[in-house]
Order: sequence, then structure tokens, then C-alpha cells
Amino acid sequence: LDLGVDVVMHSVTKFIAGHSDTAMGALVTRNSEIFEELSARRSLYGPIPSSISSFLALRGLRTLYLRMERAQASAALLAERLSQHQSVARVRYPGLPTDPGHALAANQMTGGFGAMLAFEVDGSADDAESVCQSVRLITPATSLGGVESLIERRARYQGEQRAGTPGNLLRLSVGIEHVEDLWADLDQALAKMNNP
Repeated sequence: LDLGVDVVMHSVTKFIAGHSDTAMGALVTRNSEIFEELSARRSLYGPIPSSISSFLALRGLRTLYLRMERAQASAALLAERLSQHQSVARVRYPGLPTDPGHALAANQMTGGFGAMLAFEVDGSADDAESVCQSVRLITPATSLGGVESLIERRARYQGEQRAGTPGNLLRLSVGIEHVEDLWADLDQALAKMNNP
């Protein structure tokens, strides 16, 4: 809101709740007219979270700072190491000074650069898929923002292919596992890509 947007939308399901066990969202605004319209829609259509969803979100909110601090520090280290790995062609992470969005992110993101990164393997879509299948600690799955680290090849979906997502791109949501365990897992999976 401080950056000039009218409404901020949060997927509470992801980092805020943080444990991959609830589905919830939130819209936040300072604009009283927008607030009244959103409140009226909620009253008419009933998208009010259940008491258990609210409890799970509150439970996650209590540890959000600690989880994000750990996950962001790990994501930054993994991005740096991946950017120097012989089997990686490109890393996309706003915390890297070489990232095209780094200056903007550094200006807007005061609490860190996030726990999401993407990287392109130096190979084919099949090579990227083999990395997903070779990890042992990181889970190949479509989601993000939980305490567990997840990896996926986005271009396996037709919509992503049509949007131009590179076939060799992997998206990594970094959780709170020990960073050296995560690195060892990624490193062994990338090594298998070149030596099946």
C-alpha cells in the first residue's frame, strides 16, 4: 500500500500460514470505497474462512518472521551457489546483484529478497525434469511458501509453455531445512543430470 497500490492480495495459504495445511486469502486496502465493496461481496457470497482455517493462519503468522528469515537466508545462499554451478545456465533471484530486477527489489524489499528462486539447468527440459526426480530432501510439487522446500518444472504445464516459460527452468520454494542439506540435495541431483 505504501508503494501506491489500491489493494494488496495475500495468499494466506502460502507463506503466512506456512505449513501447507489450509486454504485462505486476504485482501487489504486503505480505500474506504473499495473496502465497502469488498465487504459487501463477502457478505453476499460468503467467502469467510472457517474457524480451523483462521486458527491455522494465526498459528503460522506467529512464526512468519522466523520462517522467512531462515528461508530467505537459505534462498540467497542457494541462489549464489547455483549461479556458480557448472550445470546451471541462469539463476533468477532478485537478491543477486546480477539479476535484472535487483535494483527495483533492493528499493522495495526492505525485509529481504524472498524465499523463491528459479534456475535454468544447462540442458534440456528432460534434464530439468531429471533434477526434479533426483532430489531426495526437496519435494517435487506445485506449491510454495511452506516449511518444506519444493521444486517444480513449470513448463510441464501447457499454459506455461504458451507463456514462454523455458522448458529447462525449475522453480524452487525454499523452506526451513538446513541450507547445507538443501545444497547437498540440489548438487547431487544436478550431478546426476550430467551422469545418469
